[in-house]
Amino acid sequence: MKIRKIILILSLLLTNNYANAQSINDSIFSNVLLIQKKDVVKNIDDYLIDVVINFDLKKSSVIFNDSGLSKDFITNRLFEHKSIIVIIPDWKFYEEITEEATRMGGCIEPATTNIFYQRKYIENESKTDSIRISGNQPKLVFNKSIKNVKFNDNIVFYHTESFGSTCCPKDPKWKIKQRLDEFITSFERENNIKLGDMYKKITGKEGEHILYFTLSNLNTKQKLLFLQEIRYWKYTDQKLKDIKFDPQIFTPNTIKKESLKLITE
Repeated sequence: MKIRKIILILSLLLTNNYANAQSINDSIFSNVLLIQKKDVVKNIDDYLIDVVINFDLKKSSVIFNDSGLSKDFITNRLFEHKSIIVIIPDWKFYEEITEEATRMGGCIEPATTNIFYQRKYIENESKTDSIRISGNQPKLVFNKSIKNVKFNDNIVFYHTESFGSTCCPKDPKWKIKQRLDEFITSFERENNIKLGDMYKKITGKEGEHILYFTLSNLNTKQKLLFLQEIRYWKYTDQKLKDIKFDPQIFTPNTIKKESLKLITE
């Protein structure tokens, strides 16, 4: 009898998960994350996507990609191996309409046209599908909580540095911490700007702590430059030009303000 109850509960849970899963054939898409051109900056091979993104592998993400980034970039680099729906305006269609209007010497109002891509995993096998919708569009409910997160009891941060114990044994990073301080001073001087708010979280009784960099005074390009350059401060025995990093995609994250102490503005 107990086994039957367990099977029934598991079946209900699975049914509920499938019922709540989004499909490209839905008429309403909820919790949609908007990525726009202003949110994306590139320097060399690194990107900063200045949007708080939930990378929870247990949930399927719905992205409205108005950033100019390709669908493959979103699906294969940003959300690699994850169930996802990507909605992209049909820019090729809009360009063709613009060209036609130019030839005719008039103005043509194109129908709203988006392409919906979906990748899902069934028994660890990926399956992809797509649909093009021109005219009446499904309703998109955008995630406003992400946009307003900084106004609640959270902070948005772009980088962290952690330090272990000052003894027993001593974290080697304490010996070179001055280099971090010097890098921050140098970056602020060269760019004629202060980084902005920094928070500290105590994680132990022997000096252990984490620093959270909000970079609140920097624009998007300056944030990416900072994130690229701060990678080097720990290297003391090599020439910086000899250090190579794989291309990275940086995104901000959030944390509750509780237990954090503001240490600089």
